[in-house]
Amino acid sequence: MVEYPVGGGVFDDVVLGHDVLAQAMPAKDRAYLRKLVDVNIYEGGMDLLVQSAFMLMESHKRQYREIARLKELEQKAASADEAVACLDRLWEDARALQAKADEAAAARDDALAKLEESKRELEESQRALEAERRKSEEAVKAKAEAEAAVVRAADEAVEKFLAEGWKADERLP
Repeated sequence: MVEYPVGGGVFDDVVLGHDVLAQAMPAKDRAYLRKLVDVNIYEGGMDLLVQSAFMLMESHKRQYREIARLKELEQKAASADEAVACLDRLWEDARALQAKADEAAAARDDALAKLEESKRELEESQRALEAERRKSEEAVKAKAEAEAAVVRAADEAVEKFLAEGWKADERLP
């Protein structure tokens, strides 16, 4: 193995050559790892260096997976908040529609009450008209009976007069 001077290419080759670590590692950890690499190069612990680098890389992978999971949860929470807000708006709309439906039901009930009142008035009017019609029919019938009685009385009077008149004529000389 070739030894590089402090801050040399071993760090770049071993650690920064791995995309995940190079992209994800914070500057503080990168500085720590560079120091670790520099120390291990001079102590001949290249295997330990590589092992440490991969352990650190795995640690960062777990951290960034957790960060990604947390961001996903934040997005889901934001979506849930939007859904709750949407449900709140829908609830308000439903309450407004219920209020309008209640008003319409009250107006319908008033209209039905007025219709029932008009129906009762119409029935009373029809009963009064029927009573007037019966009275009128009775009056017409009574008038017809009276006229018939007058005609009968006149006929009887004429017959009586004629019957008595003939008798009176027979008595004349």
